[in-house]
Amino acid sequence: MSFTEAKRNAIRKYMLDKIRDGERDFIRKTSDNFDISETSVRRYIKECEEKSMLERDETTQAGWKLHTVCESIQLDCADRLEEDSIFEKYVRQHLTKLGKSVQDTWYYAFTEIMNNAIEHSGAKRIRFTICRDSLYTEISITDNGIGIFRNIRTYMREKYGVCMDSSQAALELYKGKLTSDPERHSGEGIFFVSKMLTEFAVWSENTVYACKCGDRNRFVQSHLISYYTGLEGIGTMAVMKLANDSRLTSREVFDEFAPLEEGFIKTYIPLKEMCPLGDPVARSQARRILRRLDEFKEIVFDFRDIEFMGQGFADEVFRVFQNRCPEIRITAVNANSAVQGMIRHVTHRQ
Repeated sequence: MSFTEAKRNAIRKYMLDKIRDGERDFIRKTSDNFDISETSVRRYIKECEEKSMLERDETTQAGWKLHTVCESIQLDCADRLEEDSIFEKYVRQHLTKLGKSVQDTWYYAFTEIMNNAIEHSGAKRIRFTICRDSLYTEISITDNGIGIFRNIRTYMREKYGVCMDSSQAALELYKGKLTSDPERHSGEGIFFVSKMLTEFAVWSENTVYACKCGDRNRFVQSHLISYYTGLEGIGTMAVMKLANDSRLTSREVFDEFAPLEEGFIKTYIPLKEMCPLGDPVARSQARRILRRLDEFKEIVFDFRDIEFMGQGFADEVFRVFQNRCPEIRITAVNANSAVQGMIRHVTHRQ
């Protein structure tokens, strides 16, 4: 049976993804998913090994691992550090085989997060690691400074008189437009970086902010382990992952959330991530999430994987807040019938 090049690439990528995730029975899963023989899957394994995409590793459950190139660099903050110069000196060389849009995304993401470490962390040292295999490139940036969530807590207390813990501080990052230094920064960097990448997470004070991470703890811990002996003390660690064949451009992200003629007007609220202890139920949950959202013209609430929404939460968002800010457009996406019914229930009372 002869496959198109697109299907062969799909089979190869699926198989490599399973190996990358340490799947013991990746051969059977690939065979079942594409309705091909296990013998055919083994031919793909041999082909990938010959192309130096795969190598034997009996310590993994899969028995294989993706060939990975890594480099770690430690910087002294006593030196005059400039994020664009760091990118050109150390990072660009690892990306030359990738498409231009992917390189452009990495330039934006790396320089934004590195700038945060240089200018906001108060760190003495910054360490970053670049790892690239045939599917993804991952870059982590770690500093031994104050910690991003501590910075947010201090800013929110001084600016708004709001006391919060680290987990509540992490929720503020989902909204965007948050910076502890508004005179020099717009608070857009982390928000846009998180939307451009395949996976993105920030770790500080044993708290994780994660965007599009299937297993946030596994994603972060795999990078944390490498730092325990590499950097004394961790203030903040940002972990970035992007598919080498990503089609999403940075321009598309900006056009969606911050069109040139209007600025940063739209935000996206992933409720599953912002309600990590359970479904959105209480008014107090809603009020924490709604804090600062009156700065936007459009708010998208994503109900993916949310089974139930409480009447108090729904009423606070879709009636009380909407009545207070009628000029703001609120959209609910990926809502099941129960959630849609609760929205109708509270809005019909108006």
